[in-house]
Amino acid sequence: MTSDALQDIAADLYGAHRSGKAVPSAVRNGSLSSRSDAYAIQWAQLRQRILDHDPLRGFKAGLVSVPAQREMDTSEPVLGHLTDSMFPPGHEPLDGREFLRPRIEPALAFVLGEPLPGPRVTVADALRAVDCVLPALEITDSRYEDGPASVLDLVADNAGCRSVVLGGTPATLADVDLRLSGCVLHRNGEVAATGAGGMALGSPVNALVWAGNAVRQEEFALAAGHVVLVPCLTPAVAFEPGDTVTASIAGVGTVTAVRAR
Repeated sequence: MTSDALQDIAADLYGAHRSGKAVPSAVRNGSLSSRSDAYAIQWAQLRQRILDHDPLRGFKAGLVSVPAQREMDTSEPVLGHLTDSMFPPGHEPLDGREFLRPRIEPALAFVLGEPLPGPRVTVADALRAVDCVLPALEITDSRYEDGPASVLDLVADNAGCRSVVLGGTPATLADVDLRLSGCVLHRNGEVAATGAGGMALGSPVNALVWAGNAVRQEEFALAAGHVVLVPCLTPAVAFEPGDTVTASIAGVGTVTAVRAR
């Protein structure tokens, strides 16, 4: 794919995020056919966000569970970026007027106390770099008219990441075995889904290591203060106007997101 074609798709997707209006799938119209091009489209959008004073705040390790990978017909995770505007105040209802087909799922947010440079990150490196871990809720969405046609559309559209609500009580990795941490997702007071940390590549720490090694662009290196988001602890559920969704992660804490009516 030519550089101009990549930039055109990136501009369409970036515009869709700002306007709340969907665009055609780049895979369905035959213009996107490789993972490298999909990431190039994602990086182009990130560069534009930074130019628009929306700085990089970290990354997401998506599709880190087997069920999530099967749903997208792939066998490996995907990387997404997190910028400042993606972290709304946790105490306020989310407006959601620009959402198209939002879903919500629990996640772990690793907050780095020191840089985590790839591409040879080990578990020991990751554990040493983490300052704390927070419970989180990720709101995913798609800018495509009929949703992503394949994992390539998903990658180009920032791995589906729209917003992240963080819990306010940090936990240290020494205090919890994240592999065994059970997770319960409540939607409007009812249990909507259950799962455990081991869903994420056997341990959320493994997903953190994967993300550290996947960030190959030096200009986007993982730095102290950045967040690495690891979702896929339970299946995602719908997030409709008026919904209240709470995730409880054993040993880590709880976090709640409310969508305005």
